[in-house]
Amino acid sequence: MHKNHGSKWSLGYALIVSGTAYADPSIDEWLQGLHVSGNLRAYSFSRDYTGTATNTAPDLRSSSLGGKIKVETANQDGIGGALGMYFAQDVGLNNHAQNNKYINPLLMGTNYGIYTLGEAYLQYRKADFLTRIGNQRIDNPWINPSDGFMIPNLYRAGVVSFIPVDNLQIEGERILRFENRTASGFANSNLFALPYDNPHYTGSNNGSGALGMTYKGDSANAKSWLYRFNDFAKMAYLQGGYKLQRAGFSPFVDFQYMRETSDGAQLLGAVDSKACGAKMGAFLPDKLGSAYFAYNRVPVNPVAGVSNGNMLSPYTQVYNTDPLYTTVMNYGLVSARGAGNAWKIGTNIKSLGEKLDTELTYSKYNTSPYVANVDAYMLDIAYHLEGEFKGVTLRDRLGIEHGIPNWGGAYVDNRVMLQYDF
Repeated sequence: MHKNHGSKWSLGYALIVSGTAYADPSIDEWLQGLHVSGNLRAYSFSRDYTGTATNTAPDLRSSSLGGKIKVETANQDGIGGALGMYFAQDVGLNNHAQNNKYINPLLMGTNYGIYTLGEAYLQYRKADFLTRIGNQRIDNPWINPSDGFMIPNLYRAGVVSFIPVDNLQIEGERILRFENRTASGFANSNLFALPYDNPHYTGSNNGSGALGMTYKGDSANAKSWLYRFNDFAKMAYLQGGYKLQRAGFSPFVDFQYMRETSDGAQLLGAVDSKACGAKMGAFLPDKLGSAYFAYNRVPVNPVAGVSNGNMLSPYTQVYNTDPLYTTVMNYGLVSARGAGNAWKIGTNIKSLGEKLDTELTYSKYNTSPYVANVDAYMLDIAYHLEGEFKGVTLRDRLGIEHGIPNWGGAYVDNRVMLQYDF
């Protein structure tokens, strides 16, 4: 028998509000000042393989309805907090036959439903200072929400952030527990625990720490981050860029560099890897978007039997949400686990009064003989409604990969999402 926790929470909240109305007007005012936000998502995710004599992998289909509702204190200064409930529900369109053979687990695993209190934190905030502890979203280059499906990655952590001068932010984080986007609770784990991740590690770990500095000016920007993925690897990451301010086309150039070495117990073997990259292009006039060319390189270093120096990214690896410029929604040099280089050419176009966003890219991954070379074509279209339907977005992301022999030589991903933000 399923318990109706939602009804209990609603009844409890009603009792608190009604009770405090007679007990303490100041508490009642505080409750009435709570801010409620969230979203609703309907999602359809398909992956079609090109079958061959050596590859008989079935095509995959997954659908879900879900979203989040978040209640937080409205006062931006001083002590506050928030509770955020996330959910994803199978609405009867998924085929669970033959041990979930036809379901794509990336959307919401093979569950019939996921319900989780993903955000529950207390914080102290001032104009130039924030400290927060509890379940929360974290967003930096190598530890981020990966929010491309139903539920984002979430972290039980302590965060401190302050702004010593204009345009400069310093942030430190200590992650104690992790909840990936297909889990229903926090655990001493990371993405390596997923059965379809490469590399794969099922034991527990002691979380991670990060310290970063971000500068964002009118023309120049820079990031510097240090990470410790306890007992896996230590990482240093640099990123920067410059944009020429022009009335018409505004050229820009960006660069990035990553260096990673072993840490502690080396639970997935020794690590000694590097990655570098550059991105150049131009912003189009009248806020129409941009066009760019990007390049990344991972040198050969066969440490721990892996050609790329056994590069490890515990919170992005299988989700392809790392910051390398050539990573796309379902492939990249980090997840490829092979040394080599990649390049990408693309354009982002905003049209119809910025209601329609269109991104079109082609990327090439040259990782042979360590890993097969791959070509990737990506199309991402999002339409934002206005007027009475403001907050509604319809988005379709289409990805086509060629050159992956284990998956029949090619496959097609199509991800359709309808979302309402409130």
